Amino acid sequence: MLAWTLAAELPKVALADALELLLLARDLEPARFDRAVPRWHARLCAERRLSTAEAQLALAALGALPGAGAEAAVRSLAALCEAHGLGRELQVLEGWLASRPGGPG
Repeated sequence: MLAWTLAAELPKVALADALELLLLARDLEPARFDRAVPRWHARLCAERRLSTAEAQLALAALGALPGAGAEAAVRSLAALCEAHGLGRELQVLEGWLASRPGGPG
């Protein structure tokens, strides 16, 4: 995937951009998604100093993204992002949800 190749050349990828790549991998490359989840989760926890309960919620939501509970998982992540002032990440999640077949918007 070109997006991953280009991101690898950057010195640092913003958390929101990394989330977009994560969602792209979820849709197109499940194996890459599985490898990327722990990295994105670790960055989220470190950059926003999540509590233990928030970190567990985020990881559970990320783990639920590939399944039938994807919409609920995105809504949980969105609420967490909103609570921590992650506006760009919230937009990424809402945009991804809206772009899904049968999604809002």
